[in-house]
Amino acid sequence: MSRALGDTLAILQRELLRYRRDRAYWVGQIAFPLAVVAFIGFGLNDVVRLPTGADYLGHLASGILALLVGSAGVGGGMTLIQDRESGFLRALLVAPVSRTSLVLGKLLARALASVALVALLVALLAVFTPVGIPHPAAALLAVVAITVAFVALGVVLGTWLRSVEAYRLLAGLVTVPLYLLSGIFYPVSTLPAATRWLSYANPLTYGVDLFRYGLLGVNEFPVAVSASLLGVLTLASTIGAVVAFDRGLRE
Repeated sequence: MSRALGDTLAILQRELLRYRRDRAYWVGQIAFPLAVVAFIGFGLNDVVRLPTGADYLGHLASGILALLVGSAGVGGGMTLIQDRESGFLRALLVAPVSRTSLVLGKLLARALASVALVALLVALLAVFTPVGIPHPAAALLAVVAITVAFVALGVVLGTWLRSVEAYRLLAGLVTVPLYLLSGIFYPVSTLPAATRWLSYANPLTYGVDLFRYGLLGVNEFPVAVSASLLGVLTLASTIGAVVAFDRGLRE
């Protein structure tokens, strides 16, 4: 086993232990989508008619899961600030641990946690919503791509910011427009023309659409196009996170 791979696996194990010990976090991650589906999804299911032909309950449930994956990814990037405040990051940088391994370990840990969380929530939601996994490969690619993109965003913010409060504020300002323009709550085709073009330029739109295809078999964009864009996004986000982290620590 190479040194870089060993370092990456060590960081991966540490991050997974951190996630496993935070029980309140997992309770919130599970309760939030269930509450949204129960109070909003069922309330609007008989009111809203979608051009895709899908029930609004399934549309909202799949969209909220995608939102959960993205917000959890941004939260994964916030651990950089926590590591800096605790002194752990300084210790890692002094030790012969590559910065690439540090970033890759965080990305992999968050991706595995997201996959596990989605699998659990899909099993729960399948009991009372149309959500299932008719296309598991599409769902898996979407979860990984969304996670990596948002963790990379979190790494960039966490590298340059020094407080958790500033991180949360700026992360919210960046991510909320992305969520609203991604088709999470309503189909992109129902938006006004000007806003629709902003949605087309939003990478999360294709992640949400492919994820919804994986869980419901319903999609607005060609599956091959969404999958290709997400593959490129995953690679670009990983490289961008490594480069930003390395440059941020050099300055």
